[in-house]
Amino acid sequence: MTTSSPDAGRTAPGDPEPGRGPAQGPDSWDLLVSAALVGTARRAVPDTPDLPATAETGGAAALLDRAALATVRRLAGYTPARAAPVAPAPEADRPEAGGPAARRLEAVLADRSGLLPEWLELAAAAGLRVPAEHLPALLDRGAHDSSLRPAVAAAAGARGLWLAGFDPDWSYLLAESAPEDVFDEQAWLYGTEGERRRMLGALRAADPARGRELLASVWPDLRKAELRRRLLEAMGTGLGPDDAGLLETALDDKGANVRGLALSLLTRLPRCAHADRLRDHVRAHVRPGPEDTVVVTPVGADEAGLLRDLALARPSGAVGRRERAEYLWTLVTRAPLDVWTGLLGTDPAGVLERVSRSDDEELHDALINAIGVQEDGEWARAALGMLEGKVTDRMLSAARSRRPLQLEPLLRVLPARERCSLAERSFGPRTNTRDVRSLLHAVPGPWTASLAHRVADRLGGKGWDRDHGGYRSVCDLLAERTPPELAHELPQETPSLAAVGGPDGTGDSAYRSLLGTLRFRLDMHKELA
Repeated sequence: MTTSSPDAGRTAPGDPEPGRGPAQGPDSWDLLVSAALVGTARRAVPDTPDLPATAETGGAAALLDRAALATVRRLAGYTPARAAPVAPAPEADRPEAGGPAARRLEAVLADRSGLLPEWLELAAAAGLRVPAEHLPALLDRGAHDSSLRPAVAAAAGARGLWLAGFDPDWSYLLAESAPEDVFDEQAWLYGTEGERRRMLGALRAADPARGRELLASVWPDLRKAELRRRLLEAMGTGLGPDDAGLLETALDDKGANVRGLALSLLTRLPRCAHADRLRDHVRAHVRPGPEDTVVVTPVGADEAGLLRDLALARPSGAVGRRERAEYLWTLVTRAPLDVWTGLLGTDPAGVLERVSRSDDEELHDALINAIGVQEDGEWARAALGMLEGKVTDRMLSAARSRRPLQLEPLLRVLPARERCSLAERSFGPRTNTRDVRSLLHAVPGPWTASLAHRVADRLGGKGWDRDHGGYRSVCDLLAERTPPELAHELPQETPSLAAVGGPDGTGDSAYRSLLGTLRFRLDMHKELA
């Protein structure tokens, strides 16, 4: 972090002012401006001994010539103000990734930015830091892509934090937690907002109870909503049932972002008073209907307790269908899923069947969203239709239309091997290429070797001659999500002869790019092992 002396930015007696030459009387610029305001007809053009001579010696032409010279001089530079010396960079806190790994990072930054998160993750896992010469470019990437910031912080090291203090665009790093962070009371008391966020995160990692007590002690005095939100983020580390009280306090915050974050954290605590109230709210608005259906009573705008528990502001005017749908969506998403099995007296698959039979798309979609948000594997399996043996039809239907299932969040809940096995069984040689592409986009990485080989085989099937864009898209997914050690196990020639016939050899180029990316990633893994 940079420091400045009390005199920084000031000029001492006799010092030149910024934009002026040595102190030797009035600046010509001021004299010329005064003459221009009065007019050369009423005042002679002043002498300007500090400027070069001009062809004109009097009148408006001389004034303009000299003003032009003075303007150029003022724009050309200035005498800097005095400032305190910059603190030296801290000692290295871990080894630097050098040699081939450093050159690999340079190539990633230049041409393969999609692999940057993977490189950073590997470096951090190996206990290495980013080479100093690449830190500015890396910090610039984090400034423009917030999703990269945690990975940048984990791999930048102490030198990255030091460098971040020199540019406001890089200051985001000062708020990101890093593995080597240790709570420092002085930084907590007197640091920047970002530093205080980092210190609280470090304390929560070491002693969650003390971190909670520290935040609770200062919470009433935190005037800025953004600071409250950033500090509340640290509660996600070491989150436990004892944190519910402070999070309940945050539900009454004036800042909508603070309330929303508090609700998200409380959703991760299904055994607390807040979760019990949400269960009660669901029971008050949902009941079993005739013929194994579900009946929903709309949420009213006058239900202050419910709106407060959902971190929603009480409306000032009339409430329409859109607002009521938002209330229901939030309630269903955040209420613990076990309330549904108890309310309807059946298992997750039975609940989903009854909701589907009720022909209430809003309720169904909210329930599917809740499964992804709450990351419940049992409910995800039920939603994917595994218990009914309808995997293929349901998976392809979901991939094709995004309804009736939101496929990607549900698959993400499952262990990698299970979701990849499910995907394998969901397409075959006769599945059309668009369905294959849509399905594979919904299967998060990393993919198993079995799924990778299955996809490579499918690239040699029919249909790609009419879907060159789909062929390239699947190649890109295979390159990104396949374990790099399979680089030499996959077919080394383009599997689909039909695809090679695409415009400008689309298929051949896409497959060669896939193999090149896998080899590049394999070398990257070896260098950072």
